[in-house]
Amino acid sequence: MKRIRLIATDIDGTILPFGQREIPDRILAALAEAVRQNIEVVPVSGRLLTGLPPELMEIPGIRYTITSNGAAVTNLLTGETEYERMIPAKEAAGILRFFETLDVYSCVYIRGIPYNRSRLHPGLSIHYSHRLDFFRRNPKENLADFVEEFGQPVEKVFVTFFEDSVRERILQKIPSFSGVRATASSAWNLEINHEEADKGSALAWLCGKLGIEAGEVAAMGDNENDLTMLSFAGRAIVPISAEASARAIATDLVPECALCGAAVYLEQLLGINK
Repeated sequence: MKRIRLIATDIDGTILPFGQREIPDRILAALAEAVRQNIEVVPVSGRLLTGLPPELMEIPGIRYTITSNGAAVTNLLTGETEYERMIPAKEAAGILRFFETLDVYSCVYIRGIPYNRSRLHPGLSIHYSHRLDFFRRNPKENLADFVEEFGQPVEKVFVTFFEDSVRERILQKIPSFSGVRATASSAWNLEINHEEADKGSALAWLCGKLGIEAGEVAAMGDNENDLTMLSFAGRAIVPISAEASARAIATDLVPECALCGAAVYLEQLLGINK
């Protein structure tokens, strides 16, 4: 097996247990040690840049992030977005207007900033009680009109629903919109991106820039939106609590996220004695 030169890690459900606010110290320490051993550590998340956990971003030596499911690759040293795959504003507005006909909550990510509806859905507290402040940022009375008038391309349209039947309606409708695709980071949401925006493509681009081969990459993920990244990497690190589709392509199954399974793998990789 080739020496690992880059660790690409998902956040929610992989290194941050759902419902918790902070990444466990054990995982942060392992990631910091990886950087000290001259391994690139790249957060790869469905979150936007300003929504990444500060305790992760404060690790010295993390140079790049991949956010919004691969819609953007940011150089943290320069602040420059070096790679992007965005949804045109008009198409994103049309998707938002479709969501207005359903019992759902949706928001958009534009240039690293979330824009939300001015009225929060009471169902948000079911799964996102720990992150309600996020859904109060930059409220707009009519989000679809704002997106269309603002005219900026959209990284991601996020939607969470409260009945499984609504998920199926959304999945049936999304192909009617041009140049977009839907993935999920949990059983209760869908994430709409440009059809060329995915974690694996963005990671492949970054590895090409850095001169790192796929066999030198360890990717850690747990859900549907991680599959392209897990498939690209030489090592696919997946917690046993992950979605079945992620477990099916794992090279290494580790303990569940709540038990710091990612840290177990990293400590073995890096020779950290516990």
